[in-house]
Amino acid sequence: MDTNMNKYITLASIALGVVLYSLQGCKPYEEEGIDLPGAPVASISWSFIDAVDSLGQVVGIDSNRVEFSAADVEGSFLQLWDFGNGQTSDRQLDTAYYPVEGDYEVSYSVHTAGGMGQANETITIDQTLELPCAGMLELLTGCENQKTWKFSDEIGAIAVGPDPYSTEWYTSPPAGLESFQNDDRYQFTEDGVYLYNNNGSTMNPFEGYVETEIAIDPSTYFLTEGTGTSGEDQISLSPFSEDLCGFMGVWDSGPVYDILELTEDRLVIHGPIQTGDCQQSAGWFTLIFVVDL
Repeated sequence: MDTNMNKYITLASIALGVVLYSLQGCKPYEEEGIDLPGAPVASISWSFIDAVDSLGQVVGIDSNRVEFSAADVEGSFLQLWDFGNGQTSDRQLDTAYYPVEGDYEVSYSVHTAGGMGQANETITIDQTLELPCAGMLELLTGCENQKTWKFSDEIGAIAVGPDPYSTEWYTSPPAGLESFQNDDRYQFTEDGVYLYNNNGSTMNPFEGYVETEIAIDPSTYFLTEGTGTSGEDQISLSPFSEDLCGFMGVWDSGPVYDILELTEDRLVIHGPIQTGDCQQSAGWFTLIFVVDL
């Protein structure tokens, strides 16, 4: 056997040995995957709260007030309730008021790094509260002498700021509103109906603050005690339609307003900026109205 043949045999043996070693002793490199957290599971519960008398004694069940609770979710950084009555909340435990009988769709969402979990319930309210037209309700509605509200001409009739009660972003000048804002009228009836008469057109903030002709159907409202940002009484407006959220004064406000001042002839409210479909955005409005005599 010549020298070249010996070299070929030697090289072939070495190559075969490498292959056998690879098959027997070497494992291919495997990159470990990254474990991402899954979407959270939302779980909620509710119950009617206890009715108490003036001495604080439990005298039954308040079937128009409901307490809602969400189960703990590890790593949650945002949660939001929609109670179906115009009220929302970002608290894990909260209560909602339903003075009018009917079925209400309640939704809850919780967010973590893995996504969003959602839970829904239908709450049935069996009775409508027949409240006497007095106090805050009388000042807002006028009872049998129906009140009509309009924007004030004073400075700051419309004011906007980044936080509740703030006005540093914008303050309207005296008599500084457009004529088609000044002719808008607002009424709250004692039986829970909200009427917005825009006399044909409304200021449209979503298309560059222009006059827009739009027909507004009657809606409903809730007047609740102590549910405001700092414990104020609160007005919650229902949507005008499936695609139009309830608002007062300006289209991108509401649909919930704290009552900062209410007298026989003056109403001051503040509420969050919203996107037109009842989703809250950054910033708050303060709005001043007077009685249209």
